[in-house]
Amino acid sequence: MKKTNNKGFSLVELIIVIAIMAILAGAIAPALIKYIDKSRKSNDVSSAKTIKTAIETALGNESIYEYITGGSSYCYISITPGKSLTDGTTGAQTAISISGAYNGTEKINGKDKTELEKTAKDTIGSNIGEKSPKLKYQKDPAGGNNKPSKFVGVVSPAGTVYVFIQCGTGSSFSVKDSSSTGVEPTTSGTGYQITPYICDEYQ
Repeated sequence: MKKTNNKGFSLVELIIVIAIMAILAGAIAPALIKYIDKSRKSNDVSSAKTIKTAIETALGNESIYEYITGGSSYCYISITPGKSLTDGTTGAQTAISISGAYNGTEKINGKDKTELEKTAKDTIGSNIGEKSPKLKYQKDPAGGNNKPSKFVGVVSPAGTVYVFIQCGTGSSFSVKDSSSTGVEPTTSGTGYQITPYICDEYQ
């Protein structure tokens, strides 16, 4: 019977192959990580645009418009990512918070501020969908330790809608007027504007 020579790979050959694979992985990994990060940022930008459209659509309701723009300055609509927006009475009411809106005692079209807030949350929530979008990018765009935590819609007294991604766990977020971008975060709030102007960190 004829014997077959089936020695397999030598140790030296295996080491060479592993070394080549390690070199290739080292060369490809940075580009792959950069591509993944860019894809995640792009997803968050798309989600922010969806939120902007949802808020603008809600502002088409006269009562909601008067409520949102009736405060003394900007209105802030914070949206917690990945939460149900259609879960009966608890959905949008817990996933969305509104501050800086009309806080007077007079009713608007027969509704007091509590009713108006509930209507605004439910309408914005239903315009977004069943769940609020999740934040895919989980690194601090500035290179620090403040990871993206929520979406914040900012509505000016004139009804212009801006959407930011807030970083960090702080609850406060405020903006100031900027000649180039319309509004930008003040020192009390760390955020990155996504729409209508996209900041450099999310380009």
